[in-house]
Amino acid sequence: MKVAIYSMLVSVFFLCFSRSFSAELIKASSENKSNVYQFANQCYLINLSHNNSYLAKKGSGYVFSEEKEFAMPFYMRPTALGVYLLFDQEEQYLIAEGQHLHFATSLESEMTLDIPEEDYLITPAEWKLQTVENIKGLYLKNIKENTWLTEGGLNKSPDFAAAINFEPASGCADFPESELGAVGVVTKTLHDNGMLWGFADAHEHSGANHGFGGKIFHGASFHKLGIEHALADCEKHHGENGSKDLMSVTYKSGSGSAAPDSFGGDLYDHLIKGKADHLTDGYPTLIEWNAHQAPTHQGLYYKWIERAYLGGMRVMVEYMESTEVVCEVYKTLLPGNSEAQSCNEMKHVDHQLIKIRELQDYVDAQSGGPGKGWFRIVYSPEQAREVVKAGKLAVILGIEIENPFDCFVDQRDGFEVCDDELVRERLNSYYNKGVRALFPSHKFVNAFSSGDGNAGVLEIGDYLNTGQWRDYVPCKEVPGKYWMKAHGEGEQTSIFSKLAKVPGIDMFNKIFSDSKDLTKQVLPIYPEAAAHCQRTGFTRLGMSLIEEMMSLGMIIDLGHTPRASLNDIIPVLVDYNYPAVHTHGGDQAAVNLINGLSSKGLGSACRDEEGNSGLLASFKNINEQVDPETGLPRKGLSYDFNGFASYNKPRFGELSHCEHQQESPLTYPFRSFAGDIIFEKLQTGEQVFDFNQFGLANIGLYPDLIEEARRGGASQESINALFKTAEAYIRLWERAERSAAQHRKAASG
Repeated sequence: MKVAIYSMLVSVFFLCFSRSFSAELIKASSENKSNVYQFANQCYLINLSHNNSYLAKKGSGYVFSEEKEFAMPFYMRPTALGVYLLFDQEEQYLIAEGQHLHFATSLESEMTLDIPEEDYLITPAEWKLQTVENIKGLYLKNIKENTWLTEGGLNKSPDFAAAINFEPASGCADFPESELGAVGVVTKTLHDNGMLWGFADAHEHSGANHGFGGKIFHGASFHKLGIEHALADCEKHHGENGSKDLMSVTYKSGSGSAAPDSFGGDLYDHLIKGKADHLTDGYPTLIEWNAHQAPTHQGLYYKWIERAYLGGMRVMVEYMESTEVVCEVYKTLLPGNSEAQSCNEMKHVDHQLIKIRELQDYVDAQSGGPGKGWFRIVYSPEQAREVVKAGKLAVILGIEIENPFDCFVDQRDGFEVCDDELVRERLNSYYNKGVRALFPSHKFVNAFSSGDGNAGVLEIGDYLNTGQWRDYVPCKEVPGKYWMKAHGEGEQTSIFSKLAKVPGIDMFNKIFSDSKDLTKQVLPIYPEAAAHCQRTGFTRLGMSLIEEMMSLGMIIDLGHTPRASLNDIIPVLVDYNYPAVHTHGGDQAAVNLINGLSSKGLGSACRDEEGNSGLLASFKNINEQVDPETGLPRKGLSYDFNGFASYNKPRFGELSHCEHQQESPLTYPFRSFAGDIIFEKLQTGEQVFDFNQFGLANIGLYPDLIEEARRGGASQESINALFKTAEAYIRLWERAERSAAQHRKAASG
């Protein structure tokens, strides 16, 4: 009887303890969580804490064995903070299948399967490490199966979870990843005068694969399962041999400015006849994965960004991008292969904001824990300064879309009509989400402003966006002296200009439309050779948006501002003593007047017979365009990767367009301009991105581009000017915030 009672008490005690233990295990103490991050990208044996058995491979799975010689070394590859892939010595993944431990040679993901990519596919290979307060050991939980690692396999109850240790080991297989081609650590953070060291890239789009409905740009800046998934084969999006990559076709026909005959013919050849555009293979071969051969492939893989950072990039402005019209066209032309449930641009912005923070967490996970990574999103110029001083990359968030905050020209079902109050509310909402930079205008007319006036196929896109043709006038009729001309406004002829010569076109328009109003004609008849500009600039609501941005100290990007809008805003910025940026070049006189900063890609590396090049001229210009008071440059660099921009082609090889014979190719290795990093050629999988043969194929070739300029004759002083642009950009942001504070104080007083 006593034995029975004793046994019952022991059972009750064990049950209570188990329940308490279970609760603690699920809770997972936040105080001890730092332990779970330390194993990133290292090799370990896994053994049980209580009997020193080791996880070993047996048959089709894994078991714990007391024979250490059979223990399997695992490479611990983070997929997120505290979550790992266990990659074994035979290049296979530890996975969960029911209550058993098995292995898989490869993993499937939303990038490799013909399914939408908005959400991650959860795999059986993802294991979360957890700790329990005051209890020694670590515990592994399979995320997909929701089961715990036990001595005998897997169990859904945490009561049976086994405490494990990680014993450092050797012999692990290498997890697939891009090499950096860089050796050293960042030590240079300040100029001798105390200014921040480094250059700013003022305009990039690492999340482009999540814009436009998710189908145009292929490849991710990172993927939790690694590079094989981030840079997977693009056939699911671009079709066999890239034949359905319609944006690549448009870009190669003239980046939206194509003549209707060449664009229409190219579109027919690819969409209907299946003409090849590019090879689709991804990692590890990446045969045509570069900005010159496939501009719709990801150019900002995170390891490439890291290489640019090691070469001196200390500020990067990341714009969330999308275009509803392009998304809808893709859904119409290729309905069976569309990613988009919605083409709403703001939904795409929201998703990209999530992904950029996941990228920061992913870099932290690879680096050993929260805050330890080199990629830091910043929300104030003070934070940006601290990040750059710490030798890391400060990332600023922005928005570049057609219809910010769902403010359309036309009234649309399901959307509120934008007014001052609604715009203020939505702008502040995205400010609270971390957005600090914004394009008030872009390609198409929105509720705030006309678009940039870029002619060609984009004129049709503007009609699809608004239901009206552009309201063009001769540029001389637009008042004001400022003119960015960054996207060809006033320099390109409308695709409809030749309609004036079509017999019967006047009668056609009289029958079907109001022939006196160009914007409402069925087909607009613009004068054939006129230099067209947008008639209207900022709307009253647009100026209200600008004023609200200035009250928040936000960065105004004038990169797509048409002439009329520019001449509306420049006097206001002058009155407010408020700076702005123009990240597509622009009217330097206007930029200087507002004490702003312009940026764009650098000139061609091709050298003429005297050894001169556009690249050298760009560096010289950066050095010459300086603020006389601070000595800081008013001109910098922005390449707009994943944004259909121009990138430096190589001087040698099949991709070269140089007119003259080139000599003195760039030789490797070379030392960074700061002197703290030694660079070899960038190699990703089997592809070696030699700058001589590929030019600026992706952002990772920035160090090579700078070295090319140095070897080509750019002066130390001119290159040093580029490395002052991080200071220049942050100081501009500081001036914006000071101006905002002064005007808020004046308004309240």
